[in-house]
Amino acid sequence: MSEQTTPQVKGTPRWIKVALIVSVAVNLGIAGVIGGAVLRAPEIHRNNLEAPEGVAMLARAMPAAHQRELREDLRDRRGDLQPDREELRSLRDRFVVALRAEPFDLDAVNAVFADQRVMLSNLTAAGHDSVIEQIEKMSLRDREMYIRRLLGDDRAPPRQ
Repeated sequence: MSEQTTPQVKGTPRWIKVALIVSVAVNLGIAGVIGGAVLRAPEIHRNNLEAPEGVAMLARAMPAAHQRELREDLRDRRGDLQPDREELRSLRDRFVVALRAEPFDLDAVNAVFADQRVMLSNLTAAGHDSVIEQIEKMSLRDREMYIRRLLGDDRAPPRQ
């Protein structure tokens, strides 16, 4: 009798398995980078948004000559437009003390936030004063251009 032997099936070579694993890892890495960029894109745009009354937004819409003057004025007033470091440190320290207090005192936290709002309001007002000085120097035509830029409207100004 003759014995029939079934041929043994050879497995996939080791190098193909390694290549497949590396390929899958690279593809997952690329997908992760692309996915991360897509998911992060709204955050990037959100962080670049400014408050409507932000001095930078108001300045960008100005005609070029007024932008230059405003920039020079802001540079000259730099001391008025920067928060006092000691005051910032004091606010932070008061905030930490209020957070650690037992029993917790919500009024103390609110007082720190109220002082912070006053400080920020004063800084914003100083920046707005510089913007107002430039607006006062604008001609009617410059103000119309300024309005169109603020509104994102490139149409010609209305005829008078």
